[in-house]
Amino acid sequence: MTSAPLWRGYWFLFASTSAAAFIMQIDLAMVARLGGRASGAYAILMRVTLLDVAVTIASAAVAAIALGHAQKKGETADAIEKSCALSLALGVATAIFGFFAYPIFLDALMGDAAAAPYIGAPILWLVAGAPFRVLSNTQGFLLHALGRGGSVLTWKLAEIPAKAGANVLFMQTFGLGFTGCFLAGCVVAAASSFWLWSRLHAHGARTLRLPELAFARSFLSGTFWEALRVLSPQAAMLFSLTLFSLPWHYAANGQRLDSYAAAQTFMLFILGPLITLMRYLAIYLPKQSPEDWTPALAPVMRVGAPLALTAAVLLLFGRDWIGDALYRQHGPWWSVFVACLALSIPIRFIGSIVRGLTLARSAFAELTSVDVLAQWLIAPLFILFGLSVNRPEIAYQSLIWPEIVAVFLLWRGLRSAPEEPLGVPWPAKGHVQ
Repeated sequence: MTSAPLWRGYWFLFASTSAAAFIMQIDLAMVARLGGRASGAYAILMRVTLLDVAVTIASAAVAAIALGHAQKKGETADAIEKSCALSLALGVATAIFGFFAYPIFLDALMGDAAAAPYIGAPILWLVAGAPFRVLSNTQGFLLHALGRGGSVLTWKLAEIPAKAGANVLFMQTFGLGFTGCFLAGCVVAAASSFWLWSRLHAHGARTLRLPELAFARSFLSGTFWEALRVLSPQAAMLFSLTLFSLPWHYAANGQRLDSYAAAQTFMLFILGPLITLMRYLAIYLPKQSPEDWTPALAPVMRVGAPLALTAAVLLLFGRDWIGDALYRQHGPWWSVFVACLALSIPIRFIGSIVRGLTLARSAFAELTSVDVLAQWLIAPLFILFGLSVNRPEIAYQSLIWPEIVAVFLLWRGLRSAPEEPLGVPWPAKGHVQ
C-alpha cells in the first residue's frame, strides 16, 4: 500500500474543514462593519451555538464511520440514506432548541437592551439553517469516506465567494444588516445540502429513509457520546481559564491570565492537523479489513512521526519569537506553556492515531470516558497546584500527563478489544432487526 491515497484524502479533509473556518472569519469581518454591538453579538451567538456545532461534527463522524463498515457489506446506499435522514432530524432538533434557548443566552450575556436588536429575525434564520448545516456536513463526511474528498473540497472552496456574495446581497443590497448574514448562511447551507446530495446520488442514494430502530439507536448513541467528547475539551478549556482568572495570591496584574488565554488560542491552531488526522483515520480504516489496519497505519507513522518531531523542535526553540511576534506575550507563563505543548506533540500524534483506531471501532463511549477523565480529573490537579505556588512548569504538566494517561488507557483498551471492530449493527438487506 502506498501513502499517496491516504495523505491525499487527509489533506482534502483538512482543507475542507479549514475552508469552513475561513467562512466564519468572513462573516465576522463583514458583521463588524455594521458597528455597534454587532460583532460582539455575532461572537456570542457563535459561542452559544456550541451544542449545534457539536451535533454537526458528531453526526458527521458517526455517519462516515458507519458507512465504512456498511461498504464491506454492500450496503452503501442504505447507510447513506438512513444516516442523512437521522442527521436532518438532529438538525431539526437543534433548531427547535436554539429557537427558544439562544434569545435567553443572548439576553443573559449582553443585557436586555443591548441584545434586543439581535433577537428575532437573526436568530430565526440562524436556527433555520441548522438542519441544512448538520445535513450538509454529514453529506460531506460521507463523500470523504467514499473517496470523493476532492469533490467536497471543490464545493467548500466555492462556498467562500458564495457566502461573501450572499452577505453583500442580503446585508447591503437588501439592507437586512445583521439578519442578512444569517439569512445568507441559511441559503448557502441549503444549496450545499442539495448539491452534495447530488454527488451522493451517484453512489445509490435516492431518498431519505426512515431507519429501523436498531440502526437509529446505535447512530444516536454514537452521536451523543461523540458530541459529548467534542463539548468536553471546550468546556474544560473554559474551566481552566476560569481557574487562571481567580484572585490568587500571585500574579494579581493579570499577566498570567493573558498569557494562558493567548496560549490556548495558539494551541487550538497547532492541534488542528492532529484532530483532522484522528477524524480521517476514523472514516478511512473501517473500509479496510481488520487485518489490514496495521499496514494501513504504516504510511502514517513513516510520514507523520518525523513531521511531529520537527514541529515539536520548532515550537520548543521558537516559542519566544512566536510569543513576541504574534501574540505580544513573553515571560514564563507563555514560554513554559509552549515548551510543554512542544514536548506533548509526539504523544499527541500517537494519541491521534489511537483515537482514530478507537473511533473506527465505533467505541464512542469508551473514548469519551477516557478523554473526560483526562480533561476533568487529571489536568485540573496540575493547574490548581501550579497556580497555588505560581509555578508554570507544574501547572503546564496538564498538557503532558493527561495525554499520556489517555493514550495508555486507550491503547490498553484496543489491545483487549475483539479483532472484529465494533460497528453500527447493520441489518441484512430485506431484514429488519
